[in-house]
Amino acid sequence: DKFSWFRDEEFGRQTLAGLNPLSIQLVTEFPLVSKLDPNIYGPPESLITEELIEREIKGIMTVKEALEKKKLFILDYHDLFLPYVHKIRELEDTTMYASRTVFFLTPDDTLRPLAIELTRPASPTKPQWKQVFSPCWDATGAWLWKLAKAHALAHDSGYH
Repeated sequence: DKFSWFRDEEFGRQTLAGLNPLSIQLVTEFPLVSKLDPNIYGPPESLITEELIEREIKGIMTVKEALEKKKLFILDYHDLFLPYVHKIRELEDTTMYASRTVFFLTPDDTLRPLAIELTRPASPTKPQWKQVFSPCWDATGAWLWKLAKAHALAHDSGYH
């Protein structure tokens, strides 16, 4: 099925069974915060909020309970790629993003992607940009979600 990557189930499966399964980590602290210099890379706080995660897991549990039960995982290429994004954005007519992808371990032991944050630091000609994407059913939102997943997979492959 050449379109299997569109499905969230396949995206979660590829995170563990794909090219680079060793980068996913258990989320141990929330909220998510960058360790990079905020004077260079912008505000360190992630836009992935408790409310967003709890909305996406549809009341199964709170973020605090999910952390305690070890149900939240992250594919975090934010701090790793942001310095490269910063350099790439110094070039004319180019851009790149850094990403964070949060997953929930479902009761049937599959990883369900909840949110993908894409970030670009400020450049000499462009402001900082940060946005969170989550599964969506309207046409525009659904395609933006697919594009965010494509960015996250490209980061995972690039890191590998």
